[in-house]
Amino acid sequence: MMEQMQSSGRGWWRHRGVILGVLGAVIVIGGGAATGIVLASRPGPPIVPTVTIVVPGSASSVSPTATIAIHLQHARLQQVKVVSSTGVVLTGRVTAAGWKPAQPMPWATKLQMTLRAKGGIPLKSVVASANWTTAAQPLPVESIGMTISPNNGGQVGMGAAWVIQFSSPIPAAQQSAVVQRLVTKASIPDTVGWHWWSATEVDGRPHQFWPLNEQASLSVNLDGMVIGGHRIVGTTANSQFTVVNQHLTKVSAITHQMQDYNGSQLVNTLPVSLGKPAFPTISGTLVVLFKTPVVFMNSATIGYPGLYAQNVYNDVAISTDGYYMHAANWDVYDHGRANVSFGCIEQNPANAVWFYNWSIPGDVVEVTGTSLQASEVNGEGDWNIPWSEFQTN
Repeated sequence: MMEQMQSSGRGWWRHRGVILGVLGAVIVIGGGAATGIVLASRPGPPIVPTVTIVVPGSASSVSPTATIAIHLQHARLQQVKVVSSTGVVLTGRVTAAGWKPAQPMPWATKLQMTLRAKGGIPLKSVVASANWTTAAQPLPVESIGMTISPNNGGQVGMGAAWVIQFSSPIPAAQQSAVVQRLVTKASIPDTVGWHWWSATEVDGRPHQFWPLNEQASLSVNLDGMVIGGHRIVGTTANSQFTVVNQHLTKVSAITHQMQDYNGSQLVNTLPVSLGKPAFPTISGTLVVLFKTPVVFMNSATIGYPGLYAQNVYNDVAISTDGYYMHAANWDVYDHGRANVSFGCIEQNPANAVWFYNWSIPGDVVEVTGTSLQASEVNGEGDWNIPWSEFQTN
């Protein structure tokens, strides 16, 4: 056979120990005859180990109890290390689902996982890392109570203002954000401005008095806000009112008269008596807040016990500080002549009945000629400061 291979003219040689390459195998020839055949497979493609770290959800807000998934392919895990941005090493255990912290991870903390694995062909080491930040600690929740006037569905006069009172104080730094959650709707282009009289009360009104037949609505939704270190829940309300008249009453401490207008029409002129010099009535643009058939009035409540303590009838409140327009049969002679009351606006009984029946909340009462100006201090500031000052937010 060797003779034949030599005579073939392909340059193969008949010498001991010549190695002939035959398509992926090595044939060892010795002593003029084949003494053994060794087959060696062609090397296959390398096997690459891979490691993947999967952080659940948003990497910027990971739950402190979350499991960090680890996926290995052609590799065996050798080491996992989780370290905070301050160098604290967290302990945990690796399960089929991934790395789970032994204790909840700290809130609002930047963390890094570094792991090492080995595998593949040829054998090699793999290093992988991932970063995440744990979520901020949830805030305690709070529901803030609210009262809103005018009452929902109310029929009011042109001077009605929204008055919102909160059961918990609203910090000054967050009052502007709260005002953004007070959404009003009306037909007039004039926007409603808001003014904080205290940390628990904010009032809203338009620049000018409401037009006749206006239907104004208010929607309040503070849910989701963070106020005073609490996340607010269950603090929503809706209210609506209709402006049904344009009543304006002008009261003069100089003439001792009051004139009642419906729009531009004068409908009545009545004698009155305002507060004596030591107890002046407040001057300014006041608004009817409510009316009640009888009020027990006691001078002790204003710091002067013994001056009076009696039932007073047909009471129309024009201030949150105790100023009323009411019947006063004991001073009829002075009505239209002199100011003799302790601050209220007195009328004779018949006129008081008429005015009581004519008035509704939101009607405007303008008082002039006294030494005491209406303000938030004495209970009625909404229409008594410039518009530019009223809009504090």
